[in-house]
Amino acid sequence: MNDKPFNVIKAEFPEFYNWLSRISRWSNIEDFVIPDYKNGVRVRIYTKENCYSISVKMPRPNDDESQNNNYGYLGCIVWSRKPIAGEDWSRGRDLADGKYCKETWDRILNDIVAYELVKVAKPKKQMID
Repeated sequence: MNDKPFNVIKAEFPEFYNWLSRISRWSNIEDFVIPDYKNGVRVRIYTKENCYSISVKMPRPNDDESQNNNYGYLGCIVWSRKPIAGEDWSRGRDLADGKYCKETWDRILNDIVAYELVKVAKPKKQMID
């Protein structure tokens, strides 16, 4: 297709497009997501220090009912946008993945939030008094 990438995603992956809309301010995913749709769909979302790459492949039922259905795929990886002092590479890791469904999407979102959380300094007792 020669359409704009988001039109392709919206037409071929409407449920995924809707999920992305919900995490984008004012449902304007074009401002927050970089798409690639050559092999399935891969989108990138950025935070101040990390990049999250989410891969999507739609489910395709097999013609032969004796074989398992293809449940599609939804997965995420994260990598740091800046190396740790003394390292010349960026760290990364796998986050949740699984079949293409809302439950996997929710696990991915939970992993992203957990990855972005930072420890808070606990107040010392003498500072509270």
